[in-house]
Amino acid sequence: MPALTRIARNTAGTLSTTFLLDEIPTASSTSVTYAVVDAAGASVATGTATPGDTGEYSFVLPAQAALKTLTVTWSGTVGGSAATITTGAEIVGGFFFTLAEGRGSDGSLADTGRYPTEDLIAARLEVESECETICDRSFVPRYDRVILDGTGTGQVLLRHSDPARSVADVRAIRSVRMADSVDGTFVAFTAAELADLAVTGDGTLIRTGGGYFVEGRANVVVELEYGLDRPPADLVRAALTRFRTTLNINKSGVPDRASSFTITDGGTFRLDMPGAFKTGIPTVDAAYSRYSRRSTGTGATGRAVPASRTLSYSPQNASVFHAWGRR
Repeated sequence: MPALTRIARNTAGTLSTTFLLDEIPTASSTSVTYAVVDAAGASVATGTATPGDTGEYSFVLPAQAALKTLTVTWSGTVGGSAATITTGAEIVGGFFFTLAEGRGSDGSLADTGRYPTEDLIAARLEVESECETICDRSFVPRYDRVILDGTGTGQVLLRHSDPARSVADVRAIRSVRMADSVDGTFVAFTAAELADLAVTGDGTLIRTGGGYFVEGRANVVVELEYGLDRPPADLVRAALTRFRTTLNINKSGVPDRASSFTITDGGTFRLDMPGAFKTGIPTVDAAYSRYSRRSTGTGATGRAVPASRTLSYSPQNASVFHAWGRR
């Protein structure tokens, strides 16, 4: 079962896991319970999971109205010992394509025995995650929670919780909590203070009302929503191509390490190679590159787009504790 499941906002979704004893699916000798919490640790759902095939357990998560990331803790007894499994779920604003669209993109995928629904779900998640990392942006609305260092100024630079990503296409700042130190008491911004926030194109969060972010380490917690309303049509087509190759990656007649291959009539083809920020499929990489925020587009050395303004390496510049001007 996947360690992460994405569920569309306002839609109930089934979450599941499998208990293993070594490599063997094994039923729990006691009821399996689950506890779901959000990124801040607040309880979302608890209960007893429903058993399925040997060692498999599931439950239906009620529809969630807000974008969020969830942690699911499953508890049971396997082989006479307490067993715990932790999985993740994410409530998102949509998908690149529906499962029906994915299956309908190629006639061979109509075989549900060869391509079961769970394989399609896993492949779609892999394709979406890969595309978002390659392009350094999300093409559907998503949620993130980040912990930042206060600067002593009215500005902080947002970052993504994924170290390979930067923050782009911010839709809303849902909440900000700030403390005077990492061990201090966190106080939530009021509605008026949230309304005074602005986000620039390079991901800088600004307090436009004259307030400041208290200088400190890990003392500012920001919850935000980001991403486009929906992916562009040509990017969806490219993602569907990648979806089909992902499902058939083990069915190709070309060895994994090959850089070229020769067909029976003597023709030789050189293969494009995947990289850190490319799939190795030219038509897919061309579409992804059109929407990539990395400075070199897709490719092995893609980098995040640099800020369009000169960065100050003195966080004390123009703070409430220091005079104006660079030190």
